[in-house]
Order: sequence, then structure tokens, then C-alpha cells
Amino acid sequence: MTESSSGFITPSEFSTEWRDITLAQQRKHTLIYTASRYGRRFMLKTLAPEYAHLTDYHLQQEREFQLGVQLVHPNIAATYGLEQLEGVGRCIIQEWIDGVTLGEWVGSKPSRAARERVLEQLLDALEYLHNRQLVHHDLKSDNILITRNGANVKLIDFGLSATDSTLSPVDNDPRADILSLGRLMPSLLPERRSLARRCRDGRFANIAALRQELTRRKRVRQVLPVVLSVVILVIASTLFYFSLNKRNDEQQRYERMIAIVDERIAYEREQLTELANRPCSFDRKIAADMEAYGAYINEYTALRYHRWTIRDSLVETYPENDPLREQCFQYWTHKEVELDKEFYPQLIDKLKY
Repeated sequence: MTESSSGFITPSEFSTEWRDITLAQQRKHTLIYTASRYGRRFMLKTLAPEYAHLTDYHLQQEREFQLGVQLVHPNIAATYGLEQLEGVGRCIIQEWIDGVTLGEWVGSKPSRAARERVLEQLLDALEYLHNRQLVHHDLKSDNILITRNGANVKLIDFGLSATDSTLSPVDNDPRADILSLGRLMPSLLPERRSLARRCRDGRFANIAALRQELTRRKRVRQVLPVVLSVVILVIASTLFYFSLNKRNDEQQRYERMIAIVDERIAYEREQLTELANRPCSFDRKIAADMEAYGAYINEYTALRYHRWTIRDSLVETYPENDPLREQCFQYWTHKEVELDKEFYPQLIDKLKY
């Protein structure tokens, strides 16, 4: 088709006559042409010359036209008429699709969202057919076109397989199309191989049942992240709870340990205070004073050994790998040093003579 330099269709091109009739494809029993009329392109499908005079193929062509012309759906290539063209023969006039086959489109690596949208449109077209008691019978990649503009599905050659293969009647069972769809699905949506297998196994009696399963799986896919998030949150909360309880237990144990040490050191302080305040004086020349001096030293030494015994017994209440064991020892040592600084000078002063 020739266009004017302005890009608009000229009046001479807006003609009822067919122009630019070009052979686009040749099949076993049919020829497919492209042609222009009214400034638009169309597809013309006619019988090959050697079959055009045969009554069976002639009737099949009429049946094909009668089936196609009653289908009006955005995802099915439209059929407009049946005309006799000079030099071509009787043709079914159909919508010309500017697009690529499903296999070519999948090869361009579209997004998952785009592939799911194509599957939805394909299901819409099949459900429309099945609701009219029609079955495609030849659902394959070459018969599913994806438009270049918008990536929309256009189903072609529905019910036409009998023209190119056999004239015998076929059973209009929707599961035949669903089985074919199961063969296409692994390339269209590799993520849904299990669903494709169920289609091939005849698990779905109709498109509605297949849609229901798709919806269920979609909901599971949507809910799964939420469920996983909740599970992770519960696990994290539980671990935090136990960790918090463990820290609380450690804190309580530490506080109990501090209280015990303080209690023991306080008792030691009382004993040392009593010893330091005891009135006594020693004369190295008097045997009785020397004996009292020795008793004083022994009492002070016994208090220190008693203190160390309590320290060791308290420390050993904690396992060797328990941090509280070392903390207990360090804290006790600190208190012990303070105690010695307080009382040792007093006791030494008592012992001078």
C-alpha cells in the first residue's frame, strides 16, 4: 500500500478495489495472501487451486467462514467476509495482524508480568470459544500471534485444522484445547510446570476450573511472603524473648552474687572491727604477753583463711565457663583489698611493742 508524503491515506487509496495482493504463505491445502482495501490491510485465505473444485473442501471453507464470522473477541482475529476474487478464487477475508508468533515473542524474553498477561488473554479467547461450544483443535505457537503494538494476543486459525489435516468430524471437548495449552505453558511460564503437567493430564474439565486453580496459586504466592514474614517475626520475637529472659536471669544471678559477697565481707568487717577494738598491749619480756600476742596473730590469720575459704566456695558454685565465676572472683578480690586497707594498719599498730 502506498502512502502520501503527509502520512495520511489519499482519496485514491481509499478504494473498494483490492490492491497489492501478495502471497504470504502456502500450506498444504490453503494459500494465504495479504491485500489492501479501504486503506487497510487484510488477510485473504483461499483454497489451493488443486483443491478449490472439490466439494468437501469447498464446504469446509464455508463452514470455516461461518464459524469465524460469528466470533467477535479482542483476542481472536476477526473474520469479515467471504468473497470471490479474480485470479485468486474464493477467499475468507480476515483481520491482518502486525505481530509475531508466541514462540518468537517468548524468545524476546518478556517480563513475567507480560507473560502472565498473555496467558490471561489466551484463556479469555479460549473460554469465549468454549462457551459457544467451539474448540480450536489446533492450539500451537504458530496460531497464537502477539501484536507488536501492546503485546496483545490474537488467536488465529480456530477450527481450521480440519481444512489442512482431515475432513472427519472432531469432538468439541474443551479439554483438547487445555491439553494443547499444557504443552505451550512450559515455554510461556516455566515457573508453572506443575500446572502445565496437570493440564496435560486432563485434570481440568474447562477453562473456569483452570482459572480457579490459577487464582488459588496466585493467592498462595501473594500470601506466602506474608506468612513467611509472620513466621520470621514470631521466631525473632521468641528468640528475643528467651534472650531477654536469659539476660534477666544473668542479671539476677549477678545481683545475688554481689549480695552474697557483700554479706560475707560485711561479716568479716565486723569480726575485724571487734579484733581491732580489743584492748591489748604486749611486752616481749613477759611470757604471758607473748602468749597473748601469739593468740592475737592466730585469730587474725584464722579470719583471713576463713575469708578465702568462703571466697573459693562461692566461686566454685559457678561452672568454669561461666562469666560470673571470674566476675565473682574479681569483685571479691576488690572488696578484700578494701578491707585490708581499712584494717591492716590498725592491726599492725596493735602488734608494735
